[in-house]
Amino acid sequence: MVEHRTQITAVKSPKPSASTTLSTSERIVESALKLFFIHGYSQTSVAMIARDVGISNSAFYRHFKSKEGVLFAVLETFSEDFTGALSVGMERAEGLEAKLRAFYSTILEVVGRDTRLYRVFTETEFNGYAFVRDFYSRVVAIVHDQLRGLVPAEFDLDDVGYYLLASVYLVAVKKTLWESLFTVDGFCTQLVDFALYGIDARGDAPEGLVRLPEVSPRREPEVRLSKGERTQKNLLTAAEHIFGDQGYWNADIYSIARAAGVAPGTTYLYFESKLELLSRLVVEVNEGLRRHTAQAVRGLSDRRIIEVAALESFCNYIREHRDSYRVVREAEFVDKDLGRWYYTRLSEPYTIVLERAMVAGEIRPGNPEITALALMGVGHWLGLRWVLWSDHLDAEVSPAALTSSVRLVLHGLEGAVRRAASKADNDQRKGVKLTGRRGRANTAHRVAASGRQND
Repeated sequence: MVEHRTQITAVKSPKPSASTTLSTSERIVESALKLFFIHGYSQTSVAMIARDVGISNSAFYRHFKSKEGVLFAVLETFSEDFTGALSVGMERAEGLEAKLRAFYSTILEVVGRDTRLYRVFTETEFNGYAFVRDFYSRVVAIVHDQLRGLVPAEFDLDDVGYYLLASVYLVAVKKTLWESLFTVDGFCTQLVDFALYGIDARGDAPEGLVRLPEVSPRREPEVRLSKGERTQKNLLTAAEHIFGDQGYWNADIYSIARAAGVAPGTTYLYFESKLELLSRLVVEVNEGLRRHTAQAVRGLSDRRIIEVAALESFCNYIREHRDSYRVVREAEFVDKDLGRWYYTRLSEPYTIVLERAMVAGEIRPGNPEITALALMGVGHWLGLRWVLWSDHLDAEVSPAALTSSVRLVLHGLEGAVRRAASKADNDQRKGVKLTGRRGRANTAHRVAASGRQND
């Protein structure tokens, strides 16, 4: 069968004309979308929006109570388009594979059609807005409804919905927000294969979690830090907590310096600006995550098992470094190059090792970059859903959701169906054998009893 290939060019939505038919509220929403995309939500003020529309600040507040209010009006446009298209696309498809293809193709096409709305939307995710969580709940509800009866009953359909979202998330971000051209059908083919069959090329990888080694604090060489080095380390620790708690734009050097126990002016002896402080922090988080993962997979040689251990390790890292991961997520919208560097620094070497594992026959063949982004997305979403969006400071990834994700990563939905059928068949055969043994034993017992009676 010849696959139809659709190319989507990720471009900014055309600037709406200043039509007199638009109401003031609609003009405010259009202007806000434009400014949120150019400057970011945090850096756009009510005054900027009002000035762009040509109204006073007080006139703005007659239509919206706050900047957050107009943000939600902007996001509602994206939400309605996204969920409407997804519902229609999956409803028209027949069977598991076709519905998965409709799921992935719809998301990539909607995102590629309007990068402005999608970029604004992704900026709000790590803040944990109830609107964003409700939106994803609606998406998962659509998946839940469409896949009911098509996946093994042992899987929680909500977990499956979030897993599918996770697998496409970084693909959409990288190929629409960071790059300008991609082939929807080409990526859909890889993602559908990932969802159906997982990564296990041999089909015999165990589905359980890996017993990770005890992660002890990293033993640094016995080097006494100078006073300056201690001060720099204290500033980075303080910045991690304050950026994570308040957000980059709401934090200030004075608060960071006070938390580090130094004068504000001292900070500039070590960092030229708040942005440089953020940059150094992102580099440290990147290196820390890689060290943490390396320790977790040390001694493992099977790439399939390494992936399971790395996913578990990532979930542990997010639980222990909640502020750090918030910093990384926000950095993407403070400095585009910095955010891209963080994910590229992880994905590029990851792609190389997955490609080698594909050649070795451990990982299913395909596009190693898409597989890497899908696997990174799974970890990202487990952390986002269970830790960053939680109101509890000691929140951790649900063990059931993690176990489900591991099974899907290894064998996918179709693989799980086959393994469940194989297990049922084996259980039935064991039951037949057991019944046969019991029958023969009962017959022997009756014969023996009959002999005794005859005697």
